Amino acid sequence: MTDFDRYMNIAIEEAEASLRGGNSGFGAVIVKDGDLVARAHDTDTTDGDPTAHAEMKVIRLASAVFGKDLSGCVIISTHEPCPMCSTAMFWSGINEIAFGCSIKESLKQGRKRLDISIEEIFSRGGREIIIHENILHAHCSILYNRAVRDEIKALRSADENRLKELAAEKLLKRLEWFDNNRTLVDKASPVLDEAYKLFIRKFGIAPEEAAVVSRDNNRLIIHSRNFCPTLEACRILKMDTRFVCRHLTENATTGLLRQLNPKLSFARNYDKIRPYAAYCEEMIILEDQA
Repeated sequence: MTDFDRYMNIAIEEAEASLRGGNSGFGAVIVKDGDLVARAHDTDTTDGDPTAHAEMKVIRLASAVFGKDLSGCVIISTHEPCPMCSTAMFWSGINEIAFGCSIKESLKQGRKRLDISIEEIFSRGGREIIIHENILHAHCSILYNRAVRDEIKALRSADENRLKELAAEKLLKRLEWFDNNRTLVDKASPVLDEAYKLFIRKFGIAPEEAAVVSRDNNRLIIHSRNFCPTLEACRILKMDTRFVCRHLTENATTGLLRQLNPKLSFARNYDKIRPYAAYCEEMIILEDQA
């Protein structure tokens, strides 16, 4: 692990705290001579302060220690700074940054960003900047994944009753999806095989990410290792997947499978579910036909 990785992990912790608190999921730290000087996350939503970005806050914290001249400091941020934060860096004397996700990447994902890079800000000011891109990119990109963020928004502070309401909404969406894709069903295939195909097709899972590890005439056992927005949202929100998934997704998936056959159901082994195991053990069950 490099120093950038180590400090980026701290910035990610800050970004996750931001998301738990109802903010936008940005984290930043300032380091000088190998020592952590400041750490912060954005609070512009909860504070009602449009300048309360992660980078602005760490610059203020560092300035309280060193004064307005932060020469020799390095910022490590989960996301490339916006023009406001880049300009604050410029005036502070900081000329080195490491970040995880770029403005260009966010724009491609459809997120609203001002399309002005930190490199352009410094170039217009006639000053060079050292940039280290894509530090822990895979981890940082989860923070800005649209599906993960949607799950975080839905699950934040959700109790059992709210989870049941969300489950009902998921069921309706899955039934609508099935109605729009029913022509893909092969009625000549064995029902369990077709149920498995429906399962991986609906959730965009590659077969190798959800391997069938055991089967008989009435049951398939699957070990799922696919990217899961609900899993990531629970991890960030510090919620128990054993509780959330039981109430949120199990019945909705059963409802989808029963569009193929009313005797199909979906279940999980909650002793083997991520992040407490390396995979989620899931079952597609066909009730006795006798």
